[in-house]
Amino acid sequence: MTKGIKDEPYSEESKHIDLEEFKTRLEQIIQALEDPREEDNKKYSLFVVVAIIFCAIVSGANTISAIYRYAVAKQKWLKTWLSLENDVPSYDTFWWLLVRLNPHQIEEFFRRWVATFSTQAVEDEIAIDGKRLRGASNKNHPRALLHMVSAWSSARGIILGQIKTEEKSNEITAIPELLKGLDVKGATITIDAMGCQKEIAKHIIKSGADYVLMVKENQPSLYAEIQNYFKQAANVNFEGVIHDAFLKEEKGHGRQECRELYVTDDIEWLPMRQEWASLKSIVMVKSFRTLNGKTSQEVRYYISSLPPIAQRVARAIRNHWGIENKVHWVLDVDFLEDLSQINTGHAGENFSILKRLTLNVVRLDPDKKKSLKGRREIAGWDDDYMTYLLKLAAIKKF
Repeated sequence: MTKGIKDEPYSEESKHIDLEEFKTRLEQIIQALEDPREEDNKKYSLFVVVAIIFCAIVSGANTISAIYRYAVAKQKWLKTWLSLENDVPSYDTFWWLLVRLNPHQIEEFFRRWVATFSTQAVEDEIAIDGKRLRGASNKNHPRALLHMVSAWSSARGIILGQIKTEEKSNEITAIPELLKGLDVKGATITIDAMGCQKEIAKHIIKSGADYVLMVKENQPSLYAEIQNYFKQAANVNFEGVIHDAFLKEEKGHGRQECRELYVTDDIEWLPMRQEWASLKSIVMVKSFRTLNGKTSQEVRYYISSLPPIAQRVARAIRNHWGIENKVHWVLDVDFLEDLSQINTGHAGENFSILKRLTLNVVRLDPDKKKSLKGRREIAGWDDDYMTYLLKLAAIKKF
């Protein structure tokens, strides 16, 4: 047994119970999926094929070929808990299913799974951001770009959902659609400048959430007004200016970074304040970064429905970058998403959604000593550890 799974011996009876719990959870959620295969191609049930795909991706499979190799290598273990009387499904079985499955149903499958996790009462920040899947985009069709917009819960450490867009500019219409399927009540939604849109702000407020939206030149009048306000305030060192401030310094790996955040609810002067739903405050963040003796400076501006509490706003802005570090970066480095060449039919989008679901599962292991890549490797090598992760996927509470 892999060290660190449990303190007590992992008995055969316990493993059987854990696998049955996972099967029950998966069977319940998969009922809504419509099997796209012809009747004469249903030698293996949809449940069996999806279960193998799921386990394979958890265990490090980043391609359809790898899913098939995993199935062949693990068929003895798979037969202990799945209805596999003969050999495992062929490569073509996995390929055709991923190509033909309706990605909207796979996304619904993802959200139903996430929704069944028990939640704790936490003050959550949900970061929304897009990621282009370069390798999976169809190079022969310039408009057939695979761009996924994801919602990341920083408090729970999981991806809540995602939606496909053809281009980055389409994030503007995709974000409200993504939010419609999520329970964001009480959370703070953070989005970069692409999502700084009046309708998106209105949708967030109607959903019972707050927002912190980055402002850039795509909102020229708003950007100019906020920039001018903070420039004048900085010129007098904020003397007499109603505001709250927060300073954060970090050092490490030869780098020194200092962030200053200033927030104010003194916005009666702002001409377009009524156009933005529940707008309460405007924000300036100044970042100073010193690396190898050279210092660079960046200034960013935000609008928010939060009250002008600098530390609270700073946390939301800082946690937004978790979607870059803990989702986009991990998917590229550990799941090799940017290198994926899967672009036939719906396979690229379906694979992308399933990778995000399995990333959630891999994160469930509370042992922080194991990297995410290490956890996937161990799951592929050790059937007990794989079983343990499946148990967590069935009963884990966040």
